[in-house]
Amino acid sequence: MSAPAEPEPCRTCQEFDLEEAVARSEGDGSRETDCRVLRGRHVAAEHGEP
Repeated sequence: MSAPAEPEPCRTCQEFDLEEAVARSEGDGSRETDCRVLRGRHVAAEHGEP
């Protein structure tokens, strides 16, 4: 029996993750926090997760 296929990753979530990583590497804590907040709002609105 094969494992179920993983769902396609959300492009918007990936973009927020990448932007957060860039902000972290540049030492921009404010932008890093903004990315986490925006990703959280996106996940709640689009994926129905808290």
